[in-house]
Amino acid sequence: MKEEVKGIPVRVALRCRPLVPKEISEGCQMCLSFVPGEPQVVVGTDKSFTYDFVFDPSTEQEEVFNTAVAPLIKGVFKVMPEL
Repeated sequence: MKEEVKGIPVRVALRCRPLVPKEISEGCQMCLSFVPGEPQVVVGTDKSFTYDFVFDPSTEQEEVFNTAVAPLIKGVFKVMPEL
């Protein structure tokens, strides 16, 4: 009999970057808004999308790693203890 393989569910993180200088000089504006305390982004004024994680342009790399990546790595080692 085959052992049942436990999987890790797919999680989706969205990290939004700030406008680059060229975009700013061309008059571009940020078209996204972020819902405080929720993993949700709003495109324009009416299209909202929810993810497992949403990081706005001010989020530091360390926070992205600690929030979205570190738990995934820990989960991999729990599923595959022989590593």
